[in-house]
Amino acid sequence: MLDCFNRKLELSDRLETDYSHILHYDFPSEFTDTYKTYENSRLWTILEGEISVFIDQYSIPIDNQKFLLLLPEASVKVNIEKPTNALVFELNDSLLKKAYDNLSTDYETDCDQILIKKIFCASESLDFHDTLGRIVKALNSKGKNMEYLLNLYSQELIFHLLQVKGVSQLLNLKPENLTSKAIQYMNDKYMLPITIKQISSQFDMSEANFSQCFKKATGINPKEYLTNLRMEKAKKMITHSSVTDTAFDLGYRNVSRFITLFKEKYGVTPKQYQKNIF
Repeated sequence: MLDCFNRKLELSDRLETDYSHILHYDFPSEFTDTYKTYENSRLWTILEGEISVFIDQYSIPIDNQKFLLLLPEASVKVNIEKPTNALVFELNDSLLKKAYDNLSTDYETDCDQILIKKIFCASESLDFHDTLGRIVKALNSKGKNMEYLLNLYSQELIFHLLQVKGVSQLLNLKPENLTSKAIQYMNDKYMLPITIKQISSQFDMSEANFSQCFKKATGINPKEYLTNLRMEKAKKMITHSSVTDTAFDLGYRNVSRFITLFKEKYGVTPKQYQKNIF
């Protein structure tokens, strides 16, 4: 059981299951410190007492009716005025994604929520609260079936967590979030000779699966999107640059290919477009 925030102690005094690492904190009164997450998201649940989380000008009170979700690399100030007991679950991203893919939840529970930077706070559903109670009971039993039960209940807890409105999007589990990131990546890198294969590798996906997810969310495949983006930029650039320079500046090493794509898009070659403008 932990009574302070210390990375070395957390690593040595945590219970590992297939679905999470469980940290048990027992804080004294009048405790204040900065809490940090590392490579994984962390789910805070309060068994007894209350904590206040501060970020910027906001103060967020968390008691045993709410949970707190902190994304990776978050840092918040925590204040505890009275003795407080908390269970914290360090969630593995790959397992979260696997759970989301397998559960395929189509509905979301409405709730009051606060999302500030890398912090998300929401009320616990009755099912979430009941599952948390079973986890506490399994931890206290310390029986030979404890590990099996914790794995089972941890899956239940993740299931209830993913049903909370906004959590899947926040954890970047839904295809539209992947697409949003991919679009941002293309807008940042369109002047480089990037390929769809290179983009898909950024998300640890095959080119085929990535393209399928992208098209499902946008209606066009990522290659079309990237080409359209470059052609829109080309129309502006070609007014003050040569055809060759524009092609190179947009990541095309084959100028003839650039000319063909431009003509397919606008019905005229880049040279003809230049003449029409001037």
